[in-house]
Amino acid sequence: MKIRTQLRLLILFMVLVPLLCAMSLPIFQYVTSPQRYLLKGYKDVRKLEGLDISEDELDQLGVQLKKIPPNLETMVYYNSTVLISSVPEIKAGSSLAPMDLFEFLRTTSGSYYYQLQSLGMRPTHRLEESVLNPQSILIICRAKVVRQAAGGASRGKTFRFLLMPGIIALMVFEVVCAVFLISLSKTITDSITILEETTQKIAMGALDTKIAPPKGRNANEITSLAESLETMRVSLKDGQDRRTKFIMGISHDLRTPVALIKGYTEAITDGVVTDMDKVKESLSIIHTKADQLEGMINDLINYVKLNNTDWRQSLELTALRPVLEGFMRESEATAEVYKRVIKTSVDLSPDVRVKMDKKLLARALENIYSNALRYTKDGDVISMAARETSGAVTIRIADTGIGISDKDLKRIWDIFYRGTNSRRESGMGIGLSVVKTIIDTHGWNIDVQSKLGEGTAFTITIPKETV
Repeated sequence: MKIRTQLRLLILFMVLVPLLCAMSLPIFQYVTSPQRYLLKGYKDVRKLEGLDISEDELDQLGVQLKKIPPNLETMVYYNSTVLISSVPEIKAGSSLAPMDLFEFLRTTSGSYYYQLQSLGMRPTHRLEESVLNPQSILIICRAKVVRQAAGGASRGKTFRFLLMPGIIALMVFEVVCAVFLISLSKTITDSITILEETTQKIAMGALDTKIAPPKGRNANEITSLAESLETMRVSLKDGQDRRTKFIMGISHDLRTPVALIKGYTEAITDGVVTDMDKVKESLSIIHTKADQLEGMINDLINYVKLNNTDWRQSLELTALRPVLEGFMRESEATAEVYKRVIKTSVDLSPDVRVKMDKKLLARALENIYSNALRYTKDGDVISMAARETSGAVTIRIADTGIGISDKDLKRIWDIFYRGTNSRRESGMGIGLSVVKTIIDTHGWNIDVQSKLGEGTAFTITIPKETV
């Protein structure tokens, strides 16, 4: 749960719980009050038949009942009938003769204080004046006779009983809030401590230090931040590894032509080579190696440019068929020079348009095709085909050359990596890495299948959503 949500819930509980506790006292008092039953019974009196009571008298009865304190036991008596009662000994609706009622009141007067009132008359404590008048609506209230000290203790006990649920609820609430705040603060503190320690190590250059959120913690903003920082750390580590590998590859591949150029120039300068024919031959070798060195440097510059993804902004919606047909025509001419058999096929509708950089796509295809020429022999077949399906466009370049071993197949996209069969050829091992970068940056997919001694096939898949 997010920290913001946890804090909002805590604030909500801090407001609601005291409010509910404050509301519980009047609710409890109402639920346990005799007046609650009296008022309900008063409403039922209107439904009784055979009562010679006017609406005005009933309204007056309701007014009087609402004035009765809730801690008094009360009953309403009319025409030998108990209309309403909260007195345990006498049930509402029972018939009771005036003399029987008088006897009940007399025998219990030692235990209760009685107050009697007829509608329209002032309250009285004299039983004879009210009970023996059967045509009046009589309201009888009573309270238990207790000593002053005992009464005070009883009221105090009742008050404490009413307050006890609220006090217990508040205490439980305070404990829950304290536990929650301790847990929340521990979560935040642990997460921040881990982030502080690990980021300090990373800032000192220890990119192998893994950033992990506290174990057993639910996901929140801080754990999400830790995961984002871990992703950034992995990216930085990969970038550092690529730069290290890049520099090592450059130093290794550039060393050979530089050493040859230096050796031949020193031989000419020191007079080791004096024959003019030998001097011309040495200068020719120096020129060739300088061209090779320039080509390597250009490859490196272009690779660096490819990894700067700003060029994505210049992608244009372009018809794919003309681009592929043009490339295949040029490939057919080259294959004739290299004495290779080439088969081409473009099965695309003219309206298929792809958001792409034409020059970069041509470069990717050229790199794959160059490898096919390099690792095939005279008479081998190179096939190129473009197909359109319901979900994608596929471009396939296959050859019947020497193929790639399984162990090399897993690493052919790595920069500067050269497989076992390619080490006798010139190059820096950048070509397929460039292809992979171009295809991935366009949002496409590339796959390779190969079998040693039988050939290799590269398949570029362009999803329809990018078409």
